[in-house]
Amino acid sequence: MGGTIAFKIQHGKPTAFTAEMDGTSPKIVVRCDKVEWCVLDVYTITNDPMLQYRLPVSSQQDGTFDPALASTLTNGRKWLKECKTAHAECRIRDKFVPTRLIDVGVPDGSENPKLLNTRQSGIGNDVELEYATLSHCWGQSKHITTDTDTLKKHEAGIAFSELNRTFQDAVVVTRALGFRYVWIDSLCIIQDSASDWQRESSLMGSVYSGGAINIAADAAEDGDQGFLSKRTPSCFPYTLPDNNSHGMLLMKASKRKRWVEYSGNLRRRAWVLQEYTLSACSIRYNMNGIVWECRCGCYYDSEVMSEENQLRRDTRALKNLPIQWHSISPSSPASKIFEVMALWRKLINEYSKKELTFEMDVLSALSGLASLVHTATGDQYLAGIWRSDLPAALQWVPETPDWRSTTYLAPTWSWAACKKSCPIVYPLSSTAQFKVKILDAGVTLDGDDPFGRVSDGFLKLEGLVQRGDFKKSSPDSPALEVYFQHNKRWVGYVQYDGDIAAIPPVWCLQLCIQPSALHLYGILILEEDRRESAFRRLGYETCLMTDADWDGAVKEVIVMK
Repeated sequence: MGGTIAFKIQHGKPTAFTAEMDGTSPKIVVRCDKVEWCVLDVYTITNDPMLQYRLPVSSQQDGTFDPALASTLTNGRKWLKECKTAHAECRIRDKFVPTRLIDVGVPDGSENPKLLNTRQSGIGNDVELEYATLSHCWGQSKHITTDTDTLKKHEAGIAFSELNRTFQDAVVVTRALGFRYVWIDSLCIIQDSASDWQRESSLMGSVYSGGAINIAADAAEDGDQGFLSKRTPSCFPYTLPDNNSHGMLLMKASKRKRWVEYSGNLRRRAWVLQEYTLSACSIRYNMNGIVWECRCGCYYDSEVMSEENQLRRDTRALKNLPIQWHSISPSSPASKIFEVMALWRKLINEYSKKELTFEMDVLSALSGLASLVHTATGDQYLAGIWRSDLPAALQWVPETPDWRSTTYLAPTWSWAACKKSCPIVYPLSSTAQFKVKILDAGVTLDGDDPFGRVSDGFLKLEGLVQRGDFKKSSPDSPALEVYFQHNKRWVGYVQYDGDIAAIPPVWCLQLCIQPSALHLYGILILEEDRRESAFRRLGYETCLMTDADWDGAVKEVIVMK
Protein backbone atom coordinates (compact mmCIF):
# COMPACT_ATOMS: atom_id res chain seq x y z
CA MET A 1 0.00 0.00 0.00
CA GLY A 2 1.48 3.38 -1.01
CA GLY A 3 0.48 6.99 -1.31
CA THR A 4 1.61 10.60 -1.28
CA ILE A 5 1.94 12.66 1.89
CA ALA A 6 2.50 16.44 2.07
CA PHE A 7 4.68 17.43 5.02
CA LYS A 8 4.47 20.73 6.86
CA ILE A 9 7.99 21.89 7.85
CA GLN A 10 8.17 23.44 11.30
CA HIS A 11 11.83 24.50 11.42
CA GLY A 12 14.62 25.24 9.01
CA LYS A 13 14.48 26.90 5.62
CA PRO A 14 11.05 26.31 4.03
CA THR A 15 11.36 23.44 1.59
CA ALA A 16 8.38 22.20 -0.37
CA PHE A 17 8.41 18.53 -1.28
CA THR A 18 6.18 15.48 -1.30
CA ALA A 19 7.03 11.94 -0.32
CA GLU A 20 5.95 8.75 -2.02
CA MET A 21 5.43 6.28 0.79
CA ASP A 22 5.78 2.54 0.42
CA GLY A 23 3.55 0.97 3.01
CA THR A 24 5.74 -2.14 3.23
CA SER A 25 8.73 -0.15 4.48
CA PRO A 26 9.37 2.64 6.98
CA LYS A 27 11.62 4.26 4.39
CA ILE A 28 10.30 7.11 2.26
CA VAL A 29 11.75 8.16 -1.10
CA VAL A 30 11.68 11.89 -1.74
CA ARG A 31 12.35 14.15 -4.70
CA CYS A 32 13.29 17.71 -3.82
CA ASP A 33 14.46 20.67 -5.91
CA LYS A 34 17.69 21.29 -3.96
CA VAL A 35 18.47 17.78 -2.72
CA GLU A 36 19.09 14.75 -4.88
CA TRP A 37 17.18 11.52 -4.35
CA CYS A 38 16.96 11.08 -0.61
CA VAL A 39 16.06 8.41 1.89
CA LEU A 40 14.07 9.46 4.92
CA ASP A 41 13.44 7.73 8.21
CA VAL A 42 10.40 8.60 10.29
CA TYR A 43 10.83 9.10 14.02
CA THR A 44 8.38 10.01 16.72
CA ILE A 45 9.29 13.19 18.58
CA THR A 46 9.69 12.78 22.32
CA ASN A 47 12.33 15.01 23.91
CA ASP A 48 14.54 15.90 20.99
CA PRO A 49 17.46 18.03 22.33
CA MET A 50 18.12 19.62 18.95
CA LEU A 51 14.63 21.14 18.88
CA GLN A 52 14.45 22.08 22.53
CA TYR A 53 17.83 23.79 22.70
CA ARG A 54 17.66 27.58 22.80
CA LEU A 55 20.65 29.87 22.42
CA PRO A 56 21.30 33.20 24.19
CA VAL A 57 20.78 36.23 21.96
CA SER A 58 24.32 37.41 22.74
CA SER A 59 25.76 34.30 21.09
CA GLN A 60 23.39 34.06 18.11
CA GLN A 61 23.14 37.62 16.91
CA ASP A 62 19.66 37.48 15.39
CA GLY A 63 18.27 35.19 18.07
CA THR A 64 17.29 32.47 15.60
CA PHE A 65 17.63 28.75 16.10
CA ASP A 66 20.83 27.36 14.56
CA PRO A 67 21.20 23.57 14.68
CA ALA A 68 24.94 23.74 13.87
CA LEU A 69 25.63 25.95 16.89
CA ALA A 70 23.33 23.87 19.07
CA SER A 71 25.27 20.78 18.04
CA THR A 72 28.55 22.56 18.82
CA LEU A 73 27.36 23.19 22.36
CA THR A 74 26.30 19.56 22.81
CA ASN A 75 28.23 17.21 20.52
CA GLY A 76 31.25 19.46 20.02
CA ARG A 77 31.89 19.87 23.72
CA LYS A 78 31.37 16.15 24.29
CA TRP A 79 33.88 15.21 21.58
CA LEU A 80 36.39 17.77 22.85
CA LYS A 81 36.15 16.40 26.39
CA GLU A 82 36.66 12.83 25.15
CA CYS A 83 39.76 13.90 23.18
CA LYS A 84 41.24 15.64 26.19
CA THR A 85 40.59 12.82 28.62
CA ALA A 86 40.79 9.60 26.58
CA HIS A 87 43.04 10.23 23.55
CA ALA A 88 46.73 10.33 24.42
CA GLU A 89 47.65 10.97 20.76
CA CYS A 90 45.38 14.01 20.59
CA ARG A 91 47.06 15.56 23.62
CA ILE A 92 50.42 15.63 21.85
CA ARG A 93 50.87 19.17 20.59
CA ASP A 94 53.57 21.81 20.38
CA LYS A 95 54.04 24.05 23.41
CA PHE A 96 53.60 27.20 21.38
CA VAL A 97 51.80 30.52 21.72
CA PRO A 98 51.33 32.60 18.52
CA THR A 99 52.59 36.18 18.40
CA ARG A 100 49.00 37.44 18.15
CA LEU A 101 45.60 35.96 18.98
CA ILE A 102 42.02 37.16 18.83
CA ASP A 103 40.61 37.44 22.36
CA VAL A 104 36.93 36.57 21.88
CA GLY A 105 35.94 37.79 25.35
CA VAL A 106 33.69 36.13 27.88
CA PRO A 107 31.32 33.32 26.81
CA ASP A 108 28.11 35.38 26.95
CA GLY A 109 29.31 37.59 24.11
CA SER A 110 29.07 40.83 26.09
CA GLU A 111 32.64 41.84 25.13
CA ASN A 112 33.90 42.71 21.67
CA PRO A 113 36.75 40.63 20.27
CA LYS A 114 40.16 42.27 20.17
CA LEU A 115 43.61 41.57 18.77
CA LEU A 116 46.05 40.57 21.49
CA ASN A 117 49.84 40.74 21.26
CA THR A 118 50.78 37.77 23.41
CA ARG A 119 54.36 38.92 23.90
CA GLN A 120 53.38 42.35 25.19
CA SER A 121 50.51 41.06 27.32
CA GLY A 122 52.63 38.39 28.98
CA ILE A 123 50.34 35.46 28.17
CA GLY A 124 52.92 34.35 25.61
CA ASN A 125 54.87 32.86 28.50
CA ASP A 126 52.02 30.49 29.32
CA VAL A 127 52.99 27.37 27.36
CA GLU A 128 49.79 25.65 28.53
CA LEU A 129 47.61 28.33 26.92
CA GLU A 130 44.83 26.82 24.80
CA TYR A 131 43.55 28.44 21.63
CA ALA A 132 41.56 27.54 18.53
CA THR A 133 42.64 28.05 14.92
CA LEU A 134 40.50 28.80 11.88
CA SER A 135 40.83 27.26 8.41
CA HIS A 136 38.82 29.20 5.84
CA CYS A 137 38.68 30.32 2.22
CA TRP A 138 39.39 33.97 1.57
CA GLY A 139 37.48 33.77 -1.72
CA GLN A 140 36.81 36.89 -3.76
CA SER A 141 35.08 38.86 -1.04
CA LYS A 142 36.79 41.83 0.58
CA HIS A 143 36.97 41.38 4.33
CA ILE A 144 38.57 42.84 7.41
CA THR A 145 42.33 42.43 7.77
CA THR A 146 45.00 43.78 10.07
CA ASP A 147 47.51 46.15 8.50
CA THR A 148 49.87 48.79 9.85
CA ASP A 149 47.05 51.38 9.91
CA THR A 150 44.49 49.20 11.73
CA LEU A 151 46.83 47.35 14.12
CA LYS A 152 46.29 49.66 17.13
CA LYS A 153 42.57 49.94 16.42
CA HIS A 154 42.16 46.15 16.41
CA GLU A 155 44.15 45.86 19.63
CA ALA A 156 41.65 48.24 21.24
CA GLY A 157 38.69 46.19 20.03
CA ILE A 158 36.84 44.94 16.95
CA ALA A 159 33.09 45.41 16.77
CA PHE A 160 31.37 42.09 16.09
CA SER A 161 29.54 43.71 13.15
CA GLU A 162 32.89 44.60 11.51
CA LEU A 163 33.80 40.93 11.15
CA ASN A 164 32.67 39.04 8.07
CA ARG A 165 30.22 36.17 8.54
CA THR A 166 32.90 33.46 8.64
CA PHE A 167 34.91 35.31 11.30
CA GLN A 168 31.74 35.98 13.31
CA ASP A 169 30.90 32.28 13.24
CA ALA A 170 34.48 31.42 14.27
CA VAL A 171 34.19 33.73 17.30
CA VAL A 172 30.84 32.21 18.27
CA VAL A 173 32.16 28.63 17.95
CA THR A 174 35.32 29.48 19.91
CA ARG A 175 33.13 30.74 22.78
CA ALA A 176 30.79 27.76 22.50
CA LEU A 177 33.68 25.30 22.82
CA GLY A 178 34.94 27.07 25.93
CA PHE A 179 38.05 28.79 24.52
CA ARG A 180 39.07 32.40 25.03
CA TYR A 181 41.37 32.77 22.00
CA VAL A 182 41.31 32.01 18.28
CA TRP A 183 44.01 32.48 15.62
CA ILE A 184 42.80 33.89 12.28
CA ASP A 185 45.47 34.46 9.64
CA SER A 186 44.23 37.72 8.09
CA LEU A 187 43.76 39.32 11.51
CA CYS A 188 46.81 37.94 13.33
CA ILE A 189 49.35 38.65 10.55
CA ILE A 190 49.99 42.25 9.43
CA GLN A 191 49.00 41.95 5.79
CA ASP A 192 50.91 44.92 4.35
CA SER A 193 54.18 44.14 6.13
CA ALA A 194 56.44 41.81 4.13
CA SER A 195 58.69 41.22 7.12
CA ASP A 196 55.80 40.37 9.45
CA TRP A 197 54.21 38.08 6.85
CA GLN A 198 57.45 36.17 6.26
CA ARG A 199 58.16 35.82 9.97
CA GLU A 200 54.63 34.79 10.94
CA SER A 201 54.03 32.53 7.94
CA SER A 202 57.19 30.64 8.86
CA LEU A 203 55.58 29.96 12.26
CA MET A 204 52.25 28.74 10.91
CA GLY A 205 53.24 25.10 11.30
CA SER A 206 53.73 25.69 15.02
CA VAL A 207 50.51 27.74 15.19
CA TYR A 208 48.39 24.84 13.97
CA SER A 209 50.29 22.05 15.71
CA GLY A 210 50.09 24.04 18.96
CA GLY A 211 46.36 24.76 18.73
CA ALA A 212 43.87 22.85 20.85
CA ILE A 213 41.26 22.67 18.09
CA ASN A 214 41.03 23.60 14.41
CA ILE A 215 37.73 25.08 13.23
CA ALA A 216 37.28 24.28 9.52
CA ALA A 217 34.75 26.34 7.59
CA ASP A 218 34.07 23.75 4.90
CA ALA A 219 30.69 25.22 3.99
CA ALA A 220 31.94 28.78 3.33
CA GLU A 221 33.36 29.54 -0.11
CA ASP A 222 34.35 33.04 1.02
CA GLY A 223 34.29 35.22 4.11
CA ASP A 224 30.82 36.64 3.48
CA GLN A 225 29.02 33.30 3.61
CA GLY A 226 29.75 32.03 7.10
CA PHE A 227 29.44 28.36 8.00
CA LEU A 228 26.96 27.97 10.85
CA SER A 229 23.92 28.95 8.82
CA LYS A 230 25.01 27.10 5.67
CA ARG A 231 23.87 23.70 6.85
CA THR A 232 21.37 21.87 4.68
CA PRO A 233 18.65 20.71 7.10
CA SER A 234 18.73 16.97 7.57
CA CYS A 235 16.19 16.67 10.38
CA PHE A 236 12.71 17.93 9.51
CA PRO A 237 10.03 18.06 12.20
CA TYR A 238 6.74 17.43 10.44
CA THR A 239 3.02 17.51 11.05
CA LEU A 240 0.60 15.59 8.85
CA PRO A 241 -2.33 17.53 7.38
CA ASP A 242 -4.78 16.17 9.96
CA ASN A 243 -2.57 17.71 12.72
CA ASN A 244 -2.93 14.50 14.71
CA SER A 245 0.41 12.93 13.80
CA HIS A 246 3.85 14.41 14.04
CA GLY A 247 7.40 13.16 14.09
CA MET A 248 10.90 13.64 12.70
CA LEU A 249 12.10 13.07 9.15
CA LEU A 250 15.79 12.27 8.70
CA MET A 251 16.95 13.17 5.21
CA LYS A 252 19.98 11.58 3.50
CA ALA A 253 21.41 13.08 0.33
CA SER A 254 22.93 10.75 -2.26
CA LYS A 255 26.41 9.40 -1.46
CA ARG A 256 28.01 11.46 -4.21
CA LYS A 257 26.45 14.69 -2.99
CA ARG A 258 27.35 13.88 0.62
CA TRP A 259 31.01 13.42 -0.31
CA VAL A 260 31.08 16.70 -2.29
CA GLU A 261 29.55 18.58 0.63
CA TYR A 262 31.82 16.83 3.12
CA SER A 263 34.89 17.76 1.09
CA GLY A 264 33.78 21.33 0.54
CA ASN A 265 35.68 24.09 -1.16
CA LEU A 266 38.11 24.28 1.75
CA ARG A 267 39.76 20.90 1.13
CA ARG A 268 40.84 22.07 -2.32
CA ARG A 269 43.08 24.76 -0.83
CA ALA A 270 46.84 24.14 -0.58
CA TRP A 271 47.30 25.97 2.73
CA VAL A 272 44.59 23.84 4.35
CA LEU A 273 46.43 20.53 3.76
CA GLN A 274 49.11 21.65 6.22
CA GLU A 275 46.60 23.18 8.63
CA TYR A 276 44.53 19.99 8.70
CA THR A 277 47.50 17.63 9.04
CA LEU A 278 49.20 19.52 11.86
CA SER A 279 46.04 20.04 13.94
CA ALA A 280 45.46 17.17 16.36
CA CYS A 281 41.69 17.80 16.34
CA SER A 282 39.45 19.41 13.73
CA ILE A 283 35.77 20.30 13.93
CA ARG A 284 34.46 20.67 10.38
CA TYR A 285 31.29 22.52 9.42
CA ASN A 286 29.84 21.39 6.10
CA MET A 287 26.46 21.38 4.42
CA ASN A 288 25.39 18.05 5.91
CA GLY A 289 26.39 18.58 9.51
CA ILE A 290 29.40 18.70 11.80
CA VAL A 291 32.29 16.26 11.61
CA TRP A 292 34.90 15.79 14.32
CA GLU A 293 38.19 14.38 13.07
CA CYS A 294 41.11 13.63 15.35
CA ARG A 295 44.04 11.25 15.48
CA CYS A 296 41.94 8.60 17.16
CA GLY A 297 38.64 8.69 15.33
CA CYS A 298 35.88 10.43 13.46
CA TYR A 299 32.45 11.44 14.81
CA TYR A 300 29.33 12.94 13.22
CA ASP A 301 26.41 14.88 14.63
CA SER A 302 24.09 13.56 11.93
CA GLU A 303 23.26 10.15 10.54
CA VAL A 304 23.57 11.80 7.12
CA MET A 305 27.36 11.85 7.46
CA SER A 306 27.90 8.59 9.31
CA GLU A 307 28.95 6.43 6.35
CA GLU A 308 32.74 6.75 6.24
CA ASN A 309 34.35 5.75 2.95
CA GLN A 310 37.95 5.05 1.98
CA LEU A 311 38.54 8.60 0.79
CA ARG A 312 37.68 9.95 4.24
CA ARG A 313 39.87 7.36 5.93
CA ASP A 314 42.80 8.21 3.65
CA THR A 315 42.34 11.91 4.35
CA ARG A 316 42.13 11.42 8.10
CA ALA A 317 45.30 9.30 8.02
CA LEU A 318 47.20 12.55 7.37
CA LYS A 319 46.59 13.52 11.00
CA ASN A 320 48.81 10.67 12.13
CA LEU A 321 51.81 11.81 10.08
CA PRO A 322 53.08 14.20 12.81
CA ILE A 323 52.90 11.35 15.37
CA GLN A 324 54.88 9.05 13.05
CA TRP A 325 57.49 11.73 12.40
CA HIS A 326 57.79 12.61 16.10
CA SER A 327 58.90 9.04 16.75
CA ILE A 328 61.88 9.38 14.37
CA SER A 329 65.22 11.10 14.94
CA PRO A 330 68.28 11.69 12.75
CA SER A 331 69.86 8.63 14.38
CA SER A 332 66.98 6.34 13.34
CA PRO A 333 67.76 3.45 10.96
CA ALA A 334 68.02 4.32 7.28
CA SER A 335 64.88 2.29 6.61
CA LYS A 336 62.87 4.65 8.84
CA ILE A 337 64.23 7.72 7.06
CA PHE A 338 63.37 6.07 3.74
CA GLU A 339 59.77 5.64 4.93
CA VAL A 340 59.58 9.34 5.80
CA MET A 341 60.78 10.28 2.32
CA ALA A 342 58.29 7.93 0.66
CA LEU A 343 55.49 9.53 2.70
CA TRP A 344 56.75 12.98 1.76
CA ARG A 345 56.58 12.16 -1.96
CA LYS A 346 53.08 10.77 -1.47
CA LEU A 347 52.14 13.97 0.34
CA ILE A 348 53.49 16.07 -2.53
CA ASN A 349 51.35 14.08 -4.98
CA GLU A 350 48.31 15.23 -3.00
CA TYR A 351 49.55 18.75 -2.29
CA SER A 352 50.25 19.55 -5.94
CA LYS A 353 46.55 19.03 -6.76
CA LYS A 354 45.51 21.78 -4.36
CA GLU A 355 44.66 25.36 -5.30
CA LEU A 356 46.84 28.37 -4.52
CA THR A 357 45.74 31.96 -4.91
CA PHE A 358 49.35 33.11 -5.11
CA GLU A 359 51.95 30.90 -6.83
CA MET A 360 54.69 32.39 -4.68
CA ASP A 361 53.18 30.59 -1.65
CA VAL A 362 53.91 27.11 -3.05
CA LEU A 363 56.72 26.46 -0.54
CA SER A 364 55.43 28.68 2.26
CA ALA A 365 52.13 26.77 2.44
CA LEU A 366 54.13 23.59 3.10
CA SER A 367 56.83 24.96 5.40
CA GLY A 368 55.26 23.74 8.65
CA LEU A 369 55.28 20.14 7.46
CA ALA A 370 58.79 20.55 6.06
CA SER A 371 59.96 21.84 9.44
CA LEU A 372 58.52 18.73 11.08
CA VAL A 373 60.36 16.43 8.67
CA HIS A 374 63.60 18.35 9.21
CA THR A 375 63.27 17.96 12.98
CA ALA A 376 62.72 14.22 12.54
CA THR A 377 65.50 13.57 10.03
CA GLY A 378 67.96 16.48 10.27
CA ASP A 379 67.96 16.44 6.46
CA GLN A 380 68.78 19.34 4.14
CA TYR A 381 65.68 20.90 2.57
CA LEU A 382 66.00 21.94 -1.06
CA ALA A 383 62.91 23.81 -2.26
CA GLY A 384 60.43 20.98 -1.68
CA ILE A 385 62.97 18.16 -2.04
CA TRP A 386 65.17 16.45 0.56
CA ARG A 387 68.89 15.88 0.02
CA SER A 388 68.78 12.26 1.23
CA ASP A 389 65.91 11.57 -1.19
CA LEU A 390 68.00 12.44 -4.23
CA PRO A 391 68.07 11.27 -6.95
CA ALA A 392 64.67 9.55 -6.38
CA ALA A 393 63.08 12.95 -5.79
CA LEU A 394 63.85 13.92 -9.40
CA GLN A 395 61.29 11.44 -10.74
CA TRP A 396 58.30 13.79 -10.58
CA VAL A 397 56.18 13.97 -13.72
CA PRO A 398 54.05 17.05 -14.55
CA GLU A 399 50.57 16.36 -15.88
CA THR A 400 51.04 18.87 -18.71
CA PRO A 401 54.08 19.52 -20.91
CA ASP A 402 53.61 23.26 -20.36
CA TRP A 403 54.44 22.93 -16.69
CA ARG A 404 56.91 25.62 -15.78
CA SER A 405 55.69 28.85 -14.14
CA THR A 406 56.65 32.15 -15.73
CA THR A 407 57.43 33.37 -12.20
CA TYR A 408 60.54 32.01 -10.49
CA LEU A 409 59.30 29.69 -7.75
CA ALA A 410 62.10 27.12 -7.45
CA PRO A 411 64.96 25.54 -9.46
CA THR A 412 63.71 23.58 -12.47
CA TRP A 413 64.76 20.27 -10.90
CA SER A 414 62.20 20.77 -8.12
CA TRP A 415 58.48 20.03 -8.53
CA ALA A 416 57.87 23.42 -6.86
CA ALA A 417 58.87 25.14 -10.13
CA CYS A 418 55.54 24.06 -11.66
CA LYS A 419 52.82 26.62 -12.13
CA LYS A 420 49.85 26.35 -9.78
CA SER A 421 47.53 24.78 -12.38
CA CYS A 422 49.86 21.82 -13.02
CA PRO A 423 49.67 18.84 -10.64
CA ILE A 424 52.62 16.46 -10.55
CA VAL A 425 52.90 12.74 -9.90
CA TYR A 426 55.67 10.78 -8.25
CA PRO A 427 55.82 7.10 -9.30
CA LEU A 428 54.84 4.78 -6.47
CA SER A 429 57.44 2.15 -7.32
CA SER A 430 60.59 2.17 -5.17
CA THR A 431 62.61 -0.41 -7.14
CA ALA A 432 64.43 1.99 -9.46
CA GLN A 433 68.20 1.64 -9.86
CA PHE A 434 69.66 5.12 -10.27
CA LYS A 435 72.41 5.91 -12.75
CA VAL A 436 73.39 9.39 -11.57
CA LYS A 437 75.59 10.52 -8.70
CA ILE A 438 74.64 13.57 -6.65
CA LEU A 439 77.70 15.70 -5.94
CA ASP A 440 76.29 18.85 -4.36
CA ALA A 441 73.09 20.86 -4.00
CA GLY A 442 71.89 24.07 -2.44
CA VAL A 443 69.30 26.86 -2.54
CA THR A 444 69.32 30.58 -1.79
CA LEU A 445 66.50 31.59 0.56
CA ASP A 446 64.24 34.54 -0.19
CA GLY A 447 63.45 35.55 3.39
CA ASP A 448 63.93 34.20 6.89
CA ASP A 449 61.94 30.96 6.56
CA PRO A 450 64.41 28.09 6.00
CA PHE A 451 61.54 26.09 4.47
CA GLY A 452 59.92 28.92 2.51
CA ARG A 453 60.56 30.87 -0.66
CA VAL A 454 63.82 30.61 -2.58
CA SER A 455 65.47 32.92 -5.11
CA ASP A 456 67.99 30.50 -6.61
CA GLY A 457 69.28 26.94 -6.43
CA PHE A 458 71.59 24.41 -8.03
CA LEU A 459 72.03 20.65 -8.29
CA LYS A 460 75.44 19.27 -9.27
CA LEU A 461 75.47 15.69 -10.49
CA GLU A 462 77.36 13.22 -12.64
CA GLY A 463 75.73 11.00 -15.22
CA LEU A 464 75.45 9.87 -18.85
CA VAL A 465 74.13 12.48 -21.28
CA GLN A 466 73.09 12.01 -24.90
CA ARG A 467 72.60 14.86 -27.38
CA GLY A 468 69.16 15.35 -28.88
CA ASP A 469 67.48 17.25 -31.72
CA PHE A 470 64.26 19.28 -31.80
CA LYS A 471 61.64 18.89 -34.52
CA LYS A 472 58.38 20.79 -34.85
CA SER A 473 55.52 18.32 -34.29
CA SER A 474 53.20 20.39 -36.51
CA PRO A 475 53.26 23.93 -37.95
CA ASP A 476 50.64 25.28 -35.54
CA SER A 477 51.59 23.32 -32.43
CA PRO A 478 53.72 24.74 -29.61
CA ALA A 479 55.01 21.21 -28.95
CA LEU A 480 58.47 20.17 -30.09
CA GLU A 481 59.46 16.55 -30.53
CA VAL A 482 62.86 15.43 -29.25
CA TYR A 483 64.99 12.71 -30.89
CA PHE A 484 68.35 11.18 -30.00
CA GLN A 485 70.80 12.76 -32.37
CA HIS A 486 72.80 9.63 -33.14
CA ASN A 487 69.98 7.22 -34.05
CA LYS A 488 66.99 9.53 -34.56
CA ARG A 489 64.95 7.58 -32.01
CA TRP A 490 62.05 9.56 -30.52
CA VAL A 491 62.57 10.52 -26.88
CA GLY A 492 59.64 12.78 -26.02
CA TYR A 493 58.19 16.21 -26.57
CA VAL A 494 58.28 19.57 -24.85
CA GLN A 495 56.18 22.72 -24.95
CA TYR A 496 57.82 25.67 -26.72
CA ASP A 497 56.32 28.61 -28.64
CA GLY A 498 59.48 30.52 -29.66
CA ASP A 499 61.91 30.36 -32.55
CA ILE A 500 63.39 26.86 -32.92
CA ALA A 501 66.62 28.27 -34.29
CA ALA A 502 67.15 30.16 -31.04
CA ILE A 503 66.78 27.11 -28.78
CA PRO A 504 70.00 25.97 -27.08
CA PRO A 505 71.03 22.31 -27.47
CA VAL A 506 68.87 19.70 -25.76
CA TRP A 507 70.26 16.65 -23.95
CA CYS A 508 68.85 13.59 -22.23
CA LEU A 509 70.30 12.67 -18.85
CA GLN A 510 70.05 8.98 -17.98
CA LEU A 511 68.41 8.82 -14.58
CA CYS A 512 67.38 5.28 -13.65
CA ILE A 513 66.24 1.86 -14.74
CA GLN A 514 63.19 -0.04 -13.57
CA PRO A 515 64.33 -3.70 -13.41
CA SER A 516 60.79 -5.08 -13.47
CA ALA A 517 60.01 -3.38 -16.79
CA LEU A 518 63.55 -3.04 -18.16
CA HIS A 519 62.77 0.62 -18.85
CA LEU A 520 65.47 3.29 -18.86
CA TYR A 521 64.23 6.68 -17.72
CA GLY A 522 65.78 10.04 -18.44
CA ILE A 523 65.42 13.77 -17.85
CA LEU A 524 65.38 16.16 -20.79
CA ILE A 525 67.66 19.10 -20.05
CA LEU A 526 68.35 22.30 -21.96
CA GLU A 527 71.88 23.65 -22.15
CA GLU A 528 72.00 27.23 -20.84
CA ASP A 529 75.73 27.80 -20.40
CA ARG A 530 78.10 25.20 -21.82
CA ARG A 531 81.17 26.79 -20.24
CA GLU A 532 79.69 26.33 -16.76
CA SER A 533 77.90 23.07 -17.67
CA ALA A 534 74.64 24.75 -16.62
CA PHE A 535 71.32 23.20 -17.64
CA ARG A 536 67.65 23.46 -16.81
CA ARG A 537 65.05 20.73 -16.76
CA LEU A 538 62.54 20.35 -19.59
CA GLY A 539 60.79 17.09 -18.78
CA TYR A 540 60.88 13.55 -17.40
CA GLU A 541 60.78 10.90 -20.07
CA THR A 542 59.22 7.52 -19.40
CA CYS A 543 59.36 6.12 -22.92
CA LEU A 544 61.04 2.76 -23.50
CA MET A 545 64.76 3.29 -24.06
CA THR A 546 67.36 0.62 -24.64
CA ASP A 547 71.09 0.41 -23.95
CA ALA A 548 71.67 0.97 -27.67
CA ASP A 549 70.07 4.41 -27.40
CA TRP A 550 72.96 5.44 -25.17
CA ASP A 551 75.72 4.38 -27.55
CA GLY A 552 78.17 7.25 -27.69
CA ALA A 553 76.76 8.92 -24.58
CA VAL A 554 79.33 10.64 -22.41
CA LYS A 555 79.59 10.85 -18.65
CA GLU A 556 79.62 14.46 -17.57
CA VAL A 557 79.36 16.60 -14.48
CA ILE A 558 76.51 19.05 -14.98
CA VAL A 559 74.81 21.71 -12.90
CA MET A 560 71.04 21.96 -13.09
CA LYS A 561 69.56 25.35 -12.28
